[in-house]
Amino acid sequence: MNRRHFITAASATALLSFLTGCKTEPGGEKFLGYWKSDKGNHPVLVHIERNGESFLFHETAWSIVGKVGYRTRTVPAVIKEADNVLVVSETVHLAYNEKEDAIVSGRMIAHRITETQYQSATNKT
Repeated sequence: MNRRHFITAASATALLSFLTGCKTEPGGEKFLGYWKSDKGNHPVLVHIERNGESFLFHETAWSIVGKVGYRTRTVPAVIKEADNVLVVSETVHLAYNEKEDAIVSGRMIAHRITETQYQSATNKT
């Protein structure tokens, strides 16, 4: 009887491993793209792109340090636990709001924009 349970458990584990490996869409695809915050005169612009198994988070924001104007910084990001959280630079947690097509953190809400809109906004900087 124990042998039969072992074989059943081993078969179920192998099947689950196979099905997990067959996932066709990598996690975090919904975060990819261009985003713009709803922040007054100086909105934050974000571009998220894939970098192998992780992501690159490009943030273009207004700076008053040194030369006043927009500055872009790029930091790494990874998907954590649930497929709905992107962790940026190991500190900022972004959630994806499907209803609004927006990324949300404790400090900003940004809605998806097109690449053309992003390029136009960054060229003004």
